[in-house]
Amino acid sequence: MNDPRTGMAITTESEQAAQDYLDAVDRILGSESGAKELLDRALEQDPGFALAMTARYMLAKDGNDPAADDLRAKAQFLAQQAAPWERAHIEALIGLLTDPYANLAQTEAYVAANPGDLLIISQLSGYLIFYGGPEKLTRVLNILQASETTLGDDWAFLARLGFAISEAGDPAQGREVQERALKRRPHSLYTIHGYSHILHDLGVPDEAETLIHTWLDRHKATAEGGALYGHLQWHLALAEWQVGKRDEAWERYQRYSAPETTTCGPVLTLADCGGFLLRDYLKTGEASPLTPAVAELAARFEGMLAHPFIALHVAGIYAATGNLAGLDGCAALIREKEASSNRDLALQLVWAISQFARAEFQQAAQMLGGVTEPQRIGVGGSRVERMLIDLREEKAQENFRVMNP
Repeated sequence: MNDPRTGMAITTESEQAAQDYLDAVDRILGSESGAKELLDRALEQDPGFALAMTARYMLAKDGNDPAADDLRAKAQFLAQQAAPWERAHIEALIGLLTDPYANLAQTEAYVAANPGDLLIISQLSGYLIFYGGPEKLTRVLNILQASETTLGDDWAFLARLGFAISEAGDPAQGREVQERALKRRPHSLYTIHGYSHILHDLGVPDEAETLIHTWLDRHKATAEGGALYGHLQWHLALAEWQVGKRDEAWERYQRYSAPETTTCGPVLTLADCGGFLLRDYLKTGEASPLTPAVAELAARFEGMLAHPFIALHVAGIYAATGNLAGLDGCAALIREKEASSNRDLALQLVWAISQFARAEFQQAAQMLGGVTEPQRIGVGGSRVERMLIDLREEKAQENFRVMNP
């Protein structure tokens, strides 16, 4: 059996194992539940199936599973008996997962030579979205467009391409591509999530609310266990909040997207928590409770505060919960880090929200006004994060004008 995306033959003793592996990859690319179980079944049928073992390692690594190191060792051992293209795939994927920065150039070279290997392209693009710096939007779009001839109308490819087009500044075109992806696999959680981002970028929360509600009515049963389920509910809560349904939005956020309830991993949980709490605080001026789970979440990222994405959201949590000591602690921890452009930007973002929380609105606005557009892109994450910085700046300016008519 061949991998339909790469066109290469899969080395396994069992045709059913090969099919289970391909189905699992689709579920991984769709952020759908059930991939782990399919890979485990494939490995039961063929314990020497190197590709399946590597994908299983990827899921374990992403889920902070203690078994991850053992699975990686098994994958590397099995790769010795695999076909050359499989060994190259395994080496590239393991390298990207274990040390993405050190293996970045190698991975980019690999995907340029293997434009059909969407699993690695997806992992690489995801890394660049967070750590690719000011040039990340162009880099990700170029990587995906280079695969367009090979992957064509593949639903998982289109879902990523549409999102990248929107992020790079053309949400209307991105929406058209995303709609094609959704038609080809209507139940893909990843695709509806990307579509929600595009509608956010287009500034149509009413459409987002309708779209996500309709999709959940049809596909909630198969989506609930997916890694992005809590985040999709967050997008719906955000849309409800934006159209004035604050009570409904808070209820949804707390039920599905808060640290106590979400299905998402730690970084996305941080972004959802910080993004929702800070938006509500900026609009209403009302502090939210610093629950034990929220405090634990913020503390978990203390060692990563020199990354602007982390600083943006941790500081947002402390400001939104009225924790000025937490903001001061963030700034102190960042100052201890080795000097770099990222560290300096992280400190700038923390200082600005700290000034805002202390009603020093002119200083906050000036501090944020000094954050350039390339720096805002380099913060990491999606346009949701860039808009969050814009909202901080606009609200600081507005509050200053109110206090100084």
